[in-house]
Amino acid sequence: MIIDIYNQLIKKRNLTALYVLSAIIITYFASWFPDFENLIGIEGARISSVVSFGALNGMILGPFWGTIVSFTGVMGHTLVRGGGSPDTFHLLTPFFVAMSSVVAGLCITRKEKAAMAVFGALILLWYITPTGRTIYYYPWFHVVTLAAFLLFYNKLKAREGNLFKFAFLFLAALMAILADHLAGSISAAILFDLPPQMFASVITIYPIERITLAFAAASIIFLLIVALQNTLMESDTFQDKVEEAKKDDILSYVNDVKGMLEDGKNK
Repeated sequence: MIIDIYNQLIKKRNLTALYVLSAIIITYFASWFPDFENLIGIEGARISSVVSFGALNGMILGPFWGTIVSFTGVMGHTLVRGGGSPDTFHLLTPFFVAMSSVVAGLCITRKEKAAMAVFGALILLWYITPTGRTIYYYPWFHVVTLAAFLLFYNKLKAREGNLFKFAFLFLAALMAILADHLAGSISAAILFDLPPQMFASVITIYPIERITLAFAAASIIFLLIVALQNTLMESDTFQDKVEEAKKDDILSYVNDVKGMLEDGKNK
């Protein structure tokens, strides 16, 4: 009995290791996808599309393994990419994506209050910086998203239906991706001597980019959930058919034995 339990634990660990390694590899190669360029008011600036994978990893693997996968995959890209040694901001980039996985993972594991607390703390941190106090309206979309998620959590979370499921996934992904965005903005405000106008010039642009990334992440997760549900339903149907076939075989066997007994009595 103990040996069987031990073997099951080993198999589970091996399977987890395989999932995590596969996710790290996928995230690493995803970090080479085309970026969004010149969307934060700085010429030549890039915002990596791998941010979507930060939310995806969190929602698929949870806040622990998802964070490890996102950090490892993006850090691998940061260290091996060309262009010389990465600067401090680029070395911090994996932490931003990992933050996205934390928020998304907490949402998907029904720890929404913790996710909102992390996201709310980032909003407050923005106002610690001089730039944040000057451009106090910069995180307006973050506040709107947090309010929308809070409203959904309190009023609509318990409702059934694919529309509400997708709405939850979208809001969770959006909050996660905005967490990455705000963490990056805070770091940029601290590390670089950027004029506040650079942040002010994009207050209507960054929401479009983040909504696009969040919609992509939520759509992928939703399709995975639907596919999994269909697979489980087909599996249950298959099991039911197997059980029915077994019952038919048993009944047929009983009838055959009964017939043989009756024939023996007649003789």
